[in-house]
Amino acid sequence: MEISVYAAVAAIAYLIGSIPTGALLARRYKNIDLTAVGSGSTGATNATRYLGTGAGAIVLIGDFAKGVVAVWLATQMVGTPAATGIAGFAAVFGHVHSIFLGGRGGRGIVTGLGGLAVAMPLLFVVAALAGCVTVAVSRYVSLGSLVGTGTAAAGGLIAYFNGYLPLELLIYILATALVVILAHAGNIARLRAGTERRLGQPAAPPLA
Repeated sequence: MEISVYAAVAAIAYLIGSIPTGALLARRYKNIDLTAVGSGSTGATNATRYLGTGAGAIVLIGDFAKGVVAVWLATQMVGTPAATGIAGFAAVFGHVHSIFLGGRGGRGIVTGLGGLAVAMPLLFVVAALAGCVTVAVSRYVSLGSLVGTGTAAAGGLIAYFNGYLPLELLIYILATALVVILAHAGNIARLRAGTERRLGQPAAPPLA
């Protein structure tokens, strides 16, 4: 496969991932710069705090769809494990470092799950369940995201060493996990300090 094909896959997936669903919705309906309030993330959690549950759900679906579409297009148009992995990683990287927001964005977990749902459905289910249970018990969305990410990475390693996963997809999972964990650096610091907001905790009012 020519390098240009993989470069095109990466570029298309990055642009899809870069679509700032939360930022666009916040600006359109409440004239809020989502990158300037709360955690500064454009993802569903920060959107829910400042836009409400309905808007947060729309952002969640939109961010998940970005991962699904990017990976699905790669599997349909190219079909190799390398293309799948490149598309999944590029979509998450685009979400975290959106070209439309000057390199800012969300934390990448929902877009990552969208890509994983297409690339490895069983691993997606396990990771999503682990994350959701953690959120339900702790009420920390960030902790659930990190647990889900760690579960996906551990599951990928187990699958690879047992011959169920090609190396290209293992690299994709581990590289994507690293991007997501780095994007949660601030959350990790607040979790350690005990200052991270729990699910449902009121947000600080946006600056005028």
